Amino acid sequence: MKNYFYENIVFFLLFLISFLFLGCSIHYDKGIQLEKEKRWEESAIEYRLALIEDPNNLKIVKSLSRVNKHVSKENFKTYKNFLNLKYFKKAFKRLEATLMQDPELKEALLEKEHWKKILITGKVEFEFNKLFSNLRLADEMILQVKINTPNNKILTGNVSGETGIFFIEDLVYRIDLMQLTDYTINSIGLKIKRKSNSGIIHDEFKKFVNFSELTPIQVIGKIKNNTFKKPQNVLDHRPSLLTDNQDKKAWYPPKVLSYKLQFFEDSIKIISKSNRNEFAPSVIYLNQSDQKVNIDFGVNKLSMDDYKRKWSIQRKFYRNLEDDYYYLLANNLTLYQYLFYDSIFRFIN
Repeated sequence: MKNYFYENIVFFLLFLISFLFLGCSIHYDKGIQLEKEKRWEESAIEYRLALIEDPNNLKIVKSLSRVNKHVSKENFKTYKNFLNLKYFKKAFKRLEATLMQDPELKEALLEKEHWKKILITGKVEFEFNKLFSNLRLADEMILQVKINTPNNKILTGNVSGETGIFFIEDLVYRIDLMQLTDYTINSIGLKIKRKSNSGIIHDEFKKFVNFSELTPIQVIGKIKNNTFKKPQNVLDHRPSLLTDNQDKKAWYPPKVLSYKLQFFEDSIKIISKSNRNEFAPSVIYLNQSDQKVNIDFGVNKLSMDDYKRKWSIQRKFYRNLEDDYYYLLANNLTLYQYLFYDSIFRFIN
């Protein structure tokens, strides 16, 4: 009786081992067949399944690596197609997939050097004395900032109702430092949603400050391209922005605003009749070794004149570290990748 029991156990274990081996063999054999048919992506899927079941099998590892090189080339072709169509986000995802499957593909490695990830940050302080009575009828109100870009598109970011901080991410291809200065404030305002009697939701953007689409009429000077050997932490640089200077008086942006930019070593001078810089960034941090950029628009205060029914804007200076919004922004762990730089450019009047 005991022998019969043990024989059943042995038989069951042999069956289980054979079943697991067979399962692995099915995926591997299917991967081989799909590879012969040049169905690279499907073949790679089967090899991955086989590798999950038998992770130490060198034959499967080599097969997957071999097929992945073909999948990588297919992804790179798709990447080029998206790039020609100017579908930049889709293109970049394909480029990342290309390098994930074949980290040594030279064409893809060269292409990655042309891309930059951009983080646009700033803080808006609103001084509301009185809102227009018709705004009370709104179902939803969201403070927003709109940003002009080198690609002639306008980015929109929500301004936190608690902190006043905004941040927007962008992705650019083959753009140099001079083109990065095309990131300017388009407008700051309130997105209003109202529901009609019929239940249809209507969106409206009420502009408090409107700089419109801005580009410099002239860019002169040369860029000082000195970089640190190792990227520095942005937070270590922020104390250098502290100053005893008094804030300029608030102003009402004109309907038409023209300006020039003059590069001088690591400074970018804004030349305009108004002698104001609220529309432009405060600092650009470049991390050229990692193709990342942080464009900092500083802290801008908006106030409404009840009599004129107009909004003014004022760029604020940092007199102590508590004035600088960046330390609070840096608590967002998802933005940690942007907290390093190897060169820096400051905007001045």
